[in-house]
Amino acid sequence: MCIVRARLLLAFGLLCLPPALPAAEKTAALADCGQPGVTELAAIRGLDQPALAEGTAVVVEATVTASFPGDAQLSGFYLQQELPRAGVFVYAPDLTADTAPRAGERWRVLARTGRYRGRVQLEWVEDLRRCGESQPRPAILDPGDPEAYAVHEDQLVTLDTPLVVADTYELGRYGSLRLAIGGRAFTANNGVSAGRLLPLRLDDGSYRRDPRPVPHLGNQGVRRAGDRLLGVTGILTRAFGAWRIHPVSNPVFSPDNPRPEMPAAAAAGGLRVLQLNLRNYFLDLGQRGAASAEALTRQRARLRQLIRPLSADVLVLHEVQNTVAAVDDLLAILNEGLPEDLHYRAALDARSPAAIRSVVLYRDSQARKVRTLRLVDDAHPRDPLVVEFMQPDGKRWGILAAHFKSRGGCPDAGDTDRGEGCWAQRRERQSDSLLEWLSGHSLLPADHYPMLVLADFNAYAEEAAMQTWHMAGFMDLIAREIPAERRYTYIYRGQSGYLDHALATPAMREYLASIELWPVNADEPAYLSDEGKAIWRISDHDPMVIDLRLP
Repeated sequence: MCIVRARLLLAFGLLCLPPALPAAEKTAALADCGQPGVTELAAIRGLDQPALAEGTAVVVEATVTASFPGDAQLSGFYLQQELPRAGVFVYAPDLTADTAPRAGERWRVLARTGRYRGRVQLEWVEDLRRCGESQPRPAILDPGDPEAYAVHEDQLVTLDTPLVVADTYELGRYGSLRLAIGGRAFTANNGVSAGRLLPLRLDDGSYRRDPRPVPHLGNQGVRRAGDRLLGVTGILTRAFGAWRIHPVSNPVFSPDNPRPEMPAAAAAGGLRVLQLNLRNYFLDLGQRGAASAEALTRQRARLRQLIRPLSADVLVLHEVQNTVAAVDDLLAILNEGLPEDLHYRAALDARSPAAIRSVVLYRDSQARKVRTLRLVDDAHPRDPLVVEFMQPDGKRWGILAAHFKSRGGCPDAGDTDRGEGCWAQRRERQSDSLLEWLSGHSLLPADHYPMLVLADFNAYAEEAAMQTWHMAGFMDLIAREIPAERRYTYIYRGQSGYLDHALATPAMREYLASIELWPVNADEPAYLSDEGKAIWRISDHDPMVIDLRLP
């Protein structure tokens, strides 16, 4: 009959204790500290020979480097020996903070060898005996050396090379941060050479989901991508497909990327344009957008808090539910309490039946709309939209809003990821068809008509879909006006870049007063999208603010 451990039953189902150890092996474990019968950790791990078979009874005597007892942590502790240097995790779920061995102590342990998700560990602990104190010595880890990680697996290490927080996406979900060396890591097609993404995460001594309080936060109650990690000492291990450091003391951060101030007001007489991907503004709950009425109320309030103070005259908003009701709802929350002459209107047209749409809102008192054009083409699931305005002197200029095919949802064959994300050929075809359509409406060549293209192209600056625009004479305003280290509006798996674009014809370029990327979303932890009450992390894309000097 099986003897079932209740703690393991809940996690893994019915697990049986192994057969009882022979009396001789128990006697070896119960011997005084320093007595024979001890197995080296290097032999357990198989550093110079094949690792011991799973289920082998062993007695080890080693120094505790870190202790993470209980379900809220790792349910065990780490042991380490020197000469040869080796470390191992001891899974001991029944130990508590009061009964678990502590770092800086030496212990004699009777247990069995095992593996969890491919990692060597000790488990089924049958005897523990304290053998005094022994201060563990951390090794200095070179995070830029890929061969160094395996050498120091499950050992105490210290990092004294400053690193950069590359991504905060998993901070609220799993308590971990992705790291880069040499600066922020940019995607290869972004046209920026900076730091290098590491196969390393700063973890929190736990693998539980949704840790609260959220770890690694600074004095502002946030940890942003772009902050620096100055130093940390902890256990280096590999779990869930990545190398991780579980700190044994508080990591030292430098908040090099604090939350930014709001952009300054537009100059008198100028015209301000704002682009923002709303990350699915849906009135129908439980679809792409808000999951509950409470979440939608919070989304409305935060969008109002972000958009209204910028006082833009034209808004280009992407990922709005493709219904008149959703657009009307946006107008209601943005216009509420404003004088009539500052109300936004929607440049609407009939729409193809896509789930989401791009919307252009404008203040008629500041930008008089002449006409709206939309492209209907099989290449575009979401219709691109051109809104043409007229200045008091009669001169016309236009804004093109577009949202191209996403990089996800990859097909099994055909337009797969060949280095530019999935559907790259589709996006290139979308660029070609859109430029051909513009030409057919006398909006090209680019040197005679003032046009501003504000689009989520789902393509980075050097990808084929963007090169088509450059060859047609459109200028990349972000590449021209924004310093290299700030050319991003989006972070994906630790790599920064801009999928959101501001392109201008030469005729429009002379009207440009300024362009600013306002990093209130991409650098922020993802959990704030659901829990935040202010303007931070309203979307996964950053807004873009453009000021024009029109005659």
